[in-house]
Amino acid sequence: MYAPFVISGILEEVLANKVAITNTNILGDALNEHLSLNNYGDGIEGIAFIYVVTPPEDEIHEECFSYSRKKKELYIQMRLPFTEVKNATVPETLQMMAVKYLETMEERLPKKKIPHFDGVRFVEDVKRLFEEEGWLKVGELV
Repeated sequence: MYAPFVISGILEEVLANKVAITNTNILGDALNEHLSLNNYGDGIEGIAFIYVVTPPEDEIHEECFSYSRKKKELYIQMRLPFTEVKNATVPETLQMMAVKYLETMEERLPKKKIPHFDGVRFVEDVKRLFEEEGWLKVGELV
C-alpha cells in the first residue's frame, strides 16, 4: 500500500463526481495527515477502504472486511445507498462516507481481534477527527 490509509470507490459513472477524487481525497488526506497507525500498535500497517456505490441489482461487488496477517493490511469494501448518494450533494456524500467508515470500524474491527492493534483507541481517534472536520453530527451515531 502506498499510504497507510487508502480511500477509493467502485462507482456508477454518474456518481463519480460525488464520491471519487474530491471526497475520497479529502477523507484519505485527513486520515493520513492526522492519524498514524503506528500509534495503535504494529498489527496494521495499511487500511484500504473502498466505497461501493452501484445500483442495488449489482451483485458482483459484495461487501467485505478482511485482514491479511502477512501484509498487516485491512481491505474493506462497503456499500453506500445508491439512490441516497445520487440525490445528495457533494458535502452530504462526504458525511455519508465518514459515517460509513466510522460505523464499519466500530462494528467490524472488534470482531477481527487483530493482534497488537488497539482498535478501541483507533475508533475513538477516527470519531474525534471526523467530528472536528464537521463530518459527524453530535448524536448521529448510536
